Amino acid sequence: MHLDWLTEIKVIEGYLYIAPFIFILIHLLRPLIFIPVLLLCISGGILFGVLAGTIYSVIGLMLSSAVFYVLMRSVPKLYDKCRSLEQKWLGQTTELTIWQICLLRLLPFMHFHLLSFCILEISESFSAYMRTTFVTITPLTVVYTTFGQTLQNLSAIYMILFCVAILILTYIFRRRQTIIKWQTFFSPTSH
Repeated sequence: MHLDWLTEIKVIEGYLYIAPFIFILIHLLRPLIFIPVLLLCISGGILFGVLAGTIYSVIGLMLSSAVFYVLMRSVPKLYDKCRSLEQKWLGQTTELTIWQICLLRLLPFMHFHLLSFCILEISESFSAYMRTTFVTITPLTVVYTTFGQTLQNLSAIYMILFCVAILILTYIFRRRQTIIKWQTFFSPTSH
């Protein structure tokens, strides 16, 4: 009887070593099985704690973003589809700043790879894309893995206030553009 209990502990310990790899693999498969990024990050906080959950989520999201980059560069139809999705959601002349993308990633309803596409649009190379991706996903993973541990105590009111605060910060950090009307620029009195 005592040996059976020890055997069960050994089996559980064996899964502890493979669990991070399975978790990272789920991050890679996430776009195919339609699991929201936030759900995985929260799960990482519950399963592994804040520090390990954050590290595993960052690794998984970085690998997922690298695969996305390669797909965008090698499949033109997919690139065009993402471009039309970006124009539909964000408008034709909108170019988000890195800090706006960072804040938008914190919102539960924003599509992760739409924001990755915005990063791809402003990045000059793969390494620049990966650096920017790292900067924009780190707050996401820290916040939501922390939520994973404190989820039981979080009320709906605090979640709504958090989303409103993120929307306000996104507006504050928007890229300001000057638009000059055709008639104003070429008015007869400007000569």
